[in-house]
Amino acid sequence: MKNYKKGLLAVMVLAAMSSMAATSNIIKVTTFDDENGENLNQCSLREAIETARKNKSFGGCNVGNPNNGQTDYIQLEAGEYLLTKGELVPLNQIVIEGKSRFNYDSKNLLTQKFPAYEDIRTTINAQGKSRIFNTSRSEANFIVNNVRLTGGMAEDRGGALYLGGAFTLNNGAIENSQAKVAGGAIYSVAHNMSKKTLLVSSLVQGNVAPKGSVVAMDCIGNLGDTQPEIVFQQSSIIQNGSSTSNSVMDFCGNAKVELTANTIAKNQANPSTGSIIRAISQGTERLSAFSSFVLTSNTIVENNAASTYYYDNNGTKAWYFNVLAYNTGGKSCRYLNNAVPDNSQKFVASNNAFELAAAQCDLPESVLNSTESFLQNHDVSSYALGTLLSALQTKSAYNLYLPLYYPKAIGSGFDLINLGLDGCSDADQRGILRITDGTLQLSPTQRNTCDIGSVELMNLTAADMADITNESLTALQDKYQNTIDALKKDIDDPDYAEYKVANQDDLTKYEAVLSALKNNLKYRAVYFDPFPASLPQEESVNGSAETRQIALNADNYTVTTSPIGIGSEITVSSTGEASIVGNPPHDLHCDWDAGIKQIVIYRTSGATTAPTEYGFCKYTLKQKTGSQAESSGVVRVAFKNMTPVAKAAQYTISPSNNLSVTVNNLLENANDDGDGPVASMPAGKSVWHKNEEGQIIPIRFTKIPAGLNFEAEYSGSCPASYLKETCYGGKITFSVKNGFSQFDYPVEYSVIDSDGIASSNAILTLKNTAKNTNSSSSGGGSMGVFGLLALIGLGVYRQRRLSK
Repeated sequence: MKNYKKGLLAVMVLAAMSSMAATSNIIKVTTFDDENGENLNQCSLREAIETARKNKSFGGCNVGNPNNGQTDYIQLEAGEYLLTKGELVPLNQIVIEGKSRFNYDSKNLLTQKFPAYEDIRTTINAQGKSRIFNTSRSEANFIVNNVRLTGGMAEDRGGALYLGGAFTLNNGAIENSQAKVAGGAIYSVAHNMSKKTLLVSSLVQGNVAPKGSVVAMDCIGNLGDTQPEIVFQQSSIIQNGSSTSNSVMDFCGNAKVELTANTIAKNQANPSTGSIIRAISQGTERLSAFSSFVLTSNTIVENNAASTYYYDNNGTKAWYFNVLAYNTGGKSCRYLNNAVPDNSQKFVASNNAFELAAAQCDLPESVLNSTESFLQNHDVSSYALGTLLSALQTKSAYNLYLPLYYPKAIGSGFDLINLGLDGCSDADQRGILRITDGTLQLSPTQRNTCDIGSVELMNLTAADMADITNESLTALQDKYQNTIDALKKDIDDPDYAEYKVANQDDLTKYEAVLSALKNNLKYRAVYFDPFPASLPQEESVNGSAETRQIALNADNYTVTTSPIGIGSEITVSSTGEASIVGNPPHDLHCDWDAGIKQIVIYRTSGATTAPTEYGFCKYTLKQKTGSQAESSGVVRVAFKNMTPVAKAAQYTISPSNNLSVTVNNLLENANDDGDGPVASMPAGKSVWHKNEEGQIIPIRFTKIPAGLNFEAEYSGSCPASYLKETCYGGKITFSVKNGFSQFDYPVEYSVIDSDGIASSNAILTLKNTAKNTNSSSSGGGSMGVFGLLALIGLGVYRQRRLSK
């Protein structure tokens, strides 16, 4: 039984949500003006980049990271930074952070959870006067998060970005930039594989160049092929190029290209000779035989060019779960010069949607005629685009502000949804994890599997969960209380004011759960939240093509439960009913607790389970409104004994009581509350180990000091693991053999519960109040030669200090 991966939304780049959280050495830009040292009262973006290079203040900027070779972090605010003094030239490793796109005062419209994800708030605009960034000579590596780059202009290459080093754009955009030679948005001169260009969850729109309106590159450098690595993930590349452009994405050299979960649509190139994606060797524009092109889960439609994907026999091609169809002006995939594709090339294509019968895609015979079931592709020539996909949706909060297409479930015939396979991208374009590895024993037909294209539509799926055990109920309560305390602290902290609304929402929930939990502690119970590992239902937004998740919580779904039983495994009938093999009797309970909002699983006997034995429960989630979708899952649990706790304690002995003390109840310093409070125990079950007479004898002394006697009211054999030892209970009297002793006596003990599990050792200290007035006292009290030497050494030490 597999477990589902946890976490339904990656919002991809949540890691980039604060790449600066780990450092306080942030250069804060305080003006939108493009200054260059003329104003010491303000820090501009240009001055911040120069400050990072010099490691000392420039203009009005504070010093960032003062250590040479370390990354500098530059913080921008919401607004538009207009470049008037030319391109920006990073000369060392920097991270430029725009205003966060997360709003903790609101919930995400897609997931119905905090925080909301909003449109880009920070823009750098070159106003068509210059390119934006140039690292072609410095080869500096830099990262840009949450920033729109727009209005770049180059007389030659790289309208927005001319890159000689590694570059990453997270949650940003490159818009309306142009180059008069190549690389309208990006031009790469990377000469080795360490200079990766990475775009994640970003919008690339309205960029134009004669060659490579979105990306182009040097083909030869350092007397050999360049080694560009281009990775676009979960991004929208739309409406780039023109009817005079030769290409939109132009690759050469020893290129390593990965396109994953992107929408590439409505781009344009010359309808007679142009390509949207061009990957061929031609003259000096050489494409290495060692290049590679991996396309996974992309939607590549409605582009207009002679060839949408133009390729030759150079390099390895691996295409998985892409829609490459419905393009106009020519073919969706075309082999070099319209020739028959070379059958010997390395080309793997699996579960793609092509217009094969319409001869819209040239593929090698080895791909078309593969007999391997997992290497089959799908001909969509007989389906109109509108049958399988929505129209291109404009950017909105429901699609993370990335225009995209939604697949349609058509009910009969072929569609792009749930192919019954895995191997697509781990997350779809919206950051929703494509959870395809769940085992649904009760409803296998509801299993979510890979969709073709960049968007994955989810159906309600109650996850099968295995290997869950009960945990200490005291630790569970402490966990909730610690979370509550932390939330209260953050709410009162002005440095966390941004998160106050979200934290208050969490606090209200956690306080309600802890209060309900304290009122319903079941002995050795498993408390299981069915929502985090399950998949939500996804439904249309007001009848439109856009969808949103119906958040998994008790407000949106009812939860019903029933025990299956206790045993080693279950069987499922053809009608979906589960039972334990052999159907033995059981005492298992599975209850939905509306206060705690969790499923409580326990045994009325309070017994543990054997090593190969489990408790099995069925639970069902049902949507309260809308489609009223329903799904059932199985939870497999094991019950184990929690270790009891012995605590340190102190009792007084003195000459007045003959250096003795009677401890009436040593167990007041111990508990077994991890299994549950005494009030929750099943009838007839004891907390502690007993002797044959039924007397409670859980105390095991592991170390008794020499010179100390003790007597116990009850005694008997310890349980199996300690069978050769004696355990004690009732009143215990300790007495010192030497009536002149002036020393404390530490007694090491543990306690054993009724299931034979012992606690860790604790120290019971008998504190002696006798004064040290008898230098001849025995019992370990004489100073001896070593004590005398210690005092002499102390005196010498003091003299040395005084002499100084």
